[in-house]
Amino acid sequence: MLRLVEAPIEGQENARPTRTPSQILRLTQAETDRVRAALRNLRRAYGTWSCLSAVMGIASNTIENIASGRANASYAMAVRVAKAANVTIESLLSPLKSVEICPTCGARKGAR
Repeated sequence: MLRLVEAPIEGQENARPTRTPSQILRLTQAETDRVRAALRNLRRAYGTWSCLSAVMGIASNTIENIASGRANASYAMAVRVAKAANVTIESLLSPLKSVEICPTCGARKGAR
């Protein structure tokens, strides 16, 4: 198949386009905090960072950097954290709910 392309403008022969990640694809600060907290809890559950990294399939220094706040978490990382914790991604990223409110009907527990 023949593909026609325009000749580069003078001075742009070796220029590479710059790419910036979309804001929509980034976790909010609250979601990032939840992923970091989940990583710290998973580390306690699995015993060591290396054991957790083996379960998640990610280098242990990457996980430690995200948990400590030196690196940013991504949605892909959140999915791996949810799988390691055996929870849904929605429950991992959503705000905590009060235990006094019934998740099914919304009624306060103990109120009659």
